[in-house]
Amino acid sequence: MQVQKHFENHSHDNFAFLKEGLEELYKQAALAERYYFTDPQSSMAKVRLFVELACHELGTHFKLRPPVHGDLSNKIKMLQASGCIEEWVIEEMNTLRHDGNRSVHMTEVNGAYVAEMKVSRARMQKHMNSLYELAHYVGQTILGTQTQCQYTWMEPTSCELSIFVTDALKGCKEASYYLAKKFYTELLEMSELTGSSRWWQKEQYLDKQADLSYWLEKTHRQGHPKSWLLLAKCHSNKLLQGETGRDTKSCFKQALKSDEEGEAAFEFGSYLIKHEELKLGKSYIRQSAEKGYHSGLSFELHNAFRTGSDMDYWLERALEHCLPEAFTVDVYTKLESYEKEPTDVSLKALRSALISGQARRAPGIAFFKSYIDLTVYETDQHKQLVTIMTDSYKCLPEYIDVELRLFKQIANDAEQYDLMVDIYHQALVQSSDELEEAGIKFSIVKQALVNAADKFKMRDGLKTPKPIPALLKEAADAGHAEARSFVNSAEGKAVLKKVGFTNQGRMQKNAAEKRKNKQKRKLAKKAKRK
Repeated sequence: MQVQKHFENHSHDNFAFLKEGLEELYKQAALAERYYFTDPQSSMAKVRLFVELACHELGTHFKLRPPVHGDLSNKIKMLQASGCIEEWVIEEMNTLRHDGNRSVHMTEVNGAYVAEMKVSRARMQKHMNSLYELAHYVGQTILGTQTQCQYTWMEPTSCELSIFVTDALKGCKEASYYLAKKFYTELLEMSELTGSSRWWQKEQYLDKQADLSYWLEKTHRQGHPKSWLLLAKCHSNKLLQGETGRDTKSCFKQALKSDEEGEAAFEFGSYLIKHEELKLGKSYIRQSAEKGYHSGLSFELHNAFRTGSDMDYWLERALEHCLPEAFTVDVYTKLESYEKEPTDVSLKALRSALISGQARRAPGIAFFKSYIDLTVYETDQHKQLVTIMTDSYKCLPEYIDVELRLFKQIANDAEQYDLMVDIYHQALVQSSDELEEAGIKFSIVKQALVNAADKFKMRDGLKTPKPIPALLKEAADAGHAEARSFVNSAEGKAVLKKVGFTNQGRMQKNAAEKRKNKQKRKLAKKAKRK
C-alpha cells in the first residue's frame, strides 16, 4: 500500500476569482473550505460570516439607503426589499444563515450545555455548493466575473489524508469508500491522458492501482452500499490489476440490488449501450430516470425531444425531481406555446416558468430571459440583451432549437458574424419556409460584405457557408425583396460577378500568382516527360 508515498494533493482554488477586489470574502470562503473536512462547525461559522460580508458588499454596490444594518436576518431583508437581488440569492442566504447560527450557539442536552454541532458530509457539501453559487453571484455583480454554464464546487483534497486512513483502518466504511473513490477518480483521469499530455510514469500508475485495489476491497468487506457499483465502474474502465474473480456485469447486477437513487441503473445502462446492447441499456436508463436520477432524466428528456414521443411525461417527471435543465426546457415549451397563440393565459404560464427557471439557476435561462425581454416586452436594451443571449447560448441543452431565434437577433450585427456562420445551418433547418431561409442567406451576405470591407479580412480571407454570389442569387431567386433589390443595384451586380468569396474563406488569387502557378505546372509536366 503506497498511500502516503504516492498521494498527490492537486489543489484547486475554488474561490480564486474573489481574490482581486473582494479579498475579505475570499478569505472567509477559503477558511470555510479549509475546515470542511476536519471541523464542519467552524466551517459553517465562516460560511455565515461570508453571507454577512456579502450583504454589506452588495448593499454598498447598489448604494442602498439606509446602509444595511442590524442583525444578519435584517440585513438580508433589506437586500430583499431593495428589489436589486434575485430571489434565489435571498433564499440561499437565509438557509446558510440558519445553519450558521447553530454553529455559533450552544445547545442544552439533558440539562447540560453542548457547544458541538454535528453536520453530515452530505449537508456540508450542499452548503458549500450554495456558498460557491453565492460567491459567483457576488463576483459577477460587483467584479463582473465571467458567467459559467454551471457552478459546481469541487470538493478539496484533504491535506489530512492520514485521518481518513486511520478511520478506515479502525473500521469506518465511509472513510474506506472515500479513499477508494479518490483513487478511482485519480486513476481514471490518468488513464485518459495520452501522448504529450501524459505526465505519469508506469510505476506511478501501478502504485495507484495498488492503492485503489486495497481500499476498494476493504470498502467491499466492510459492506459499504456503493462498493458493488464502484467495483463495476473499475471493471468497466479496466482500472484494476489482474483477475479479481468478478466481471463487470455481475458487479452491476449486485449494485442494482441496493440502487435506491438510480445511479447503478444509469451506469449499467450506459455500459450496455457502449457495448451495443442498446435496447437493454435504454431500459436500465429508463429505470434510473423513473427513480429520479438526474443523469437518467436528462437522457430521457433528450431522447423525448429527438423522437417527439413522451415529451410531456418526461418533462413533468424531470420538473418533479428538480432537474435544472428541465426548467430551461419548460420555458422553451411555454415560449413556443405563447408564440403560436399569444394570450394572457399563455403569457402568464411563460412568466411563471421563467421565474421558476431563474430561481433554480437553470442552465442558459438568461438566454430566454433576454429573448423574452426583447421580443415579448420589447425592452429598449437590444445590444446589452443580445450580449447576454450570445454569452449564455453555449449553456443551453443541446436538444432544444434556438438557433433561428438567436440568428434573427444578431442578423444586423457585423461583430456577431462568426456566430452567425456557426449557427447558419441549424437556423436554416429551423426555418418555416423558403422565404425565411432566404432572409438568413441575405443576412449572411450583408454582414460578410461589411466584414470583407475591412482590409485585414480581405487579405486573410473570410469564411462563408457558401460563395457569396451563390447565397445572394439563392436569396433573390426565393423572392426575398431586399435581396432582389440589391441584385439589381450596381453593388449587387458587382458582387455577382466576383468569385473571390468562397466557403473556405479564401479570396480569388491575383493574376500574377495565377500565372506563376500555371508556369510551375508546365515545368512539372516537362520534367515528367524527360
